[in-house]
Amino acid sequence: MTLKRFARWLTLGLAAGAAYIGFLAPAQAIPVFARQTGHNCQACHISYPELTAYGREFKLNGYTFGEAQPVPLAFALMAEYGKPADNTDHSTGGQLCSAVGASCSPGQFVQWSLFGGGRISENLGAFVQYSSGAWIVDSNSGGITGAQDNTEFRYVHRYSTGVSTLEDDSVVGINVNNNMTMQDVWNTVPAWRFPGWFPYNTISFSPKAAPAIDGIFAHRAVGIGVYSWVRKTWYAELNLYRKPWGPFSWMVNGVDNGTSTSVTAPSDVMDGYSPYYRFAYSKDWGYNSLEVGVFGLHAKTYYDALQRDATQLQTFNDIAVDMQYQYNRNEPWIFSGTVTYERERSNNPSAMLVAGQSTNPSDTINELNIKGTVYYDRTYGMSLGYNSVGGSSDPGLYGSGSAGGSLTGDPRSSFYQIEFSYLPLQDMRFLLNYTAYTKLNGGTSNFDGFNNNAKGQNVLAAAIWWVF
Repeated sequence: MTLKRFARWLTLGLAAGAAYIGFLAPAQAIPVFARQTGHNCQACHISYPELTAYGREFKLNGYTFGEAQPVPLAFALMAEYGKPADNTDHSTGGQLCSAVGASCSPGQFVQWSLFGGGRISENLGAFVQYSSGAWIVDSNSGGITGAQDNTEFRYVHRYSTGVSTLEDDSVVGINVNNNMTMQDVWNTVPAWRFPGWFPYNTISFSPKAAPAIDGIFAHRAVGIGVYSWVRKTWYAELNLYRKPWGPFSWMVNGVDNGTSTSVTAPSDVMDGYSPYYRFAYSKDWGYNSLEVGVFGLHAKTYYDALQRDATQLQTFNDIAVDMQYQYNRNEPWIFSGTVTYERERSNNPSAMLVAGQSTNPSDTINELNIKGTVYYDRTYGMSLGYNSVGGSSDPGLYGSGSAGGSLTGDPRSSFYQIEFSYLPLQDMRFLLNYTAYTKLNGGTSNFDGFNNNAKGQNVLAAAIWWVF
């Protein structure tokens, strides 16, 4: 049997096995935190990755509730089949293919992940994830090997304010993590929100513009900070991020070795420490939860890995406001809604202007993200999301003259996502997702000048997610 045929049979086997267990096996919680606390997955999650009030409390208390496990590990598999409406790059007449390998196959293992962590001591806990990239089925290429994914360590101190009880109602902590906003407990932040948190098949053109806080530093910078959660209501956090160094280098996927002769990822050439801040008000009453907050970033990076002087510095100033509401009665209906609005102003160094990487000395980006999710009986779910990105026109920055870019340099994009979920087990999910663009990179038809249309990038994807 060839490797290609083996991959196809393995894909079918995963789907068939998941379906068999889903329909016949009793529901049970086995991932690492469920084993540690003795609670099922539904105690902490509305639906992964969205946390309940108890899940937020568990995370902010450093993952230390319950008993430490002798083997604190869990494993996840994700596979999908997805196709765009028009799989043609009209600039060449050929097919659009995944960035992984050279295959245009719609089927792939999105990733596997190994999870570890939980309680280390009474005041110390961790969340550690190690993941692969996508593996394209038809070409047998991609992520068999893995790399460090979302990872954080927390040291906490609990205390009582004595306002209404002598029990501990507040926490202060120290946090070390490798993905800005992954330490957050609300699904309004980029690391955990929908649309965007599930890595659906990306064999299509996509928006060129996004604020830096949305992910250019993910798994490529290390942050150390402090946070406080007072009376389970007021939350404040300050983290300082910098390029990886010394004992923390293992936490990231990219490091700057100082020998590059080309522009590298911005986080690899981060200048000093970049502060990230977060403030939020949260209130839980009855079956309801509400959060209103603000978060932001000030980062400086060097445009060139070798020429590290003031003329090379690029700055990003991001600020966002957010709100989340949950109704979690458990049976039969659950509802969750989020809204986030982000604004970024970046100052571009002269080197970018000379190289034609930017047309403007400064740019702005605005992003609006809205999501609503409803579940019936913790088994049948539907999510509807809307994302809109806009800002200043910049032909150099947004790929004018190239396929998939913006003909006019206009960054405006907007799309809807609708997703249906079926959970035969609380740790297994079948998904059907549709992404529909109303505008892409400033246009609808011929948005890039090569006869590529926004609606041609619409994607229908079916997926399986299994954690055990």
